[in-house]
Amino acid sequence: MRKIEKKPEPCAPKKHFYSHKIELKIGAWKKQFDFNYVNTIIAMALNHCTKDNAFFINGYLITSNTLYLVAKTDKKAMDGILYKMEQHLSLLIQIHSQKLKKKMYETDDIVDDETILYPIYEPLFELYPLKNNHLIQLITGKKVALPYFDRELERLKFMVKHHSFCSVIDYSGALGPVDVTLLEGRTTHRIIVKK
Repeated sequence: MRKIEKKPEPCAPKKHFYSHKIELKIGAWKKQFDFNYVNTIIAMALNHCTKDNAFFINGYLITSNTLYLVAKTDKKAMDGILYKMEQHLSLLIQIHSQKLKKKMYETDDIVDDETILYPIYEPLFELYPLKNNHLIQLITGKKVALPYFDRELERLKFMVKHHSFCSVIDYSGALGPVDVTLLEGRTTHRIIVKK
């Protein structure tokens, strides 16, 4: 009888994910809307991008002027994801504009469309690399402690701790407005702010 050896089966190669640390400056379109509404539709667009793609958000902070984002994707460039996010934002803005115009027409007989909303032009964001290492560590759930007092670091800690559109919420154990994939080895912790 011949001995049959089991040959190892070739396994499917794992996808390689690229880490992206980007800073997206929000364009002038934000001036047409309330601060909280802008943050909400940006969070909705980020969630839309994470649904179908190989796109994982590890950390984010949405301020009045900027979206700070630490994410992983299977693409070397973020262009496709940013395009999809801008398209979804444009759709949300268009829906909001239509609802606003309808309400204005119902309440007022004479309405000038040009005074309600200005047209939104692409691009909605300006892309820059995120270079602030302390901010990257804070929004990805890592504790940052220096042997000396750093006023800028304390300001960043205070900002991410008290901001409602930040991934620190997810790393603390709560549920934030954006779907975040927590990094391995990052435990939930409390950010201590020195006064």
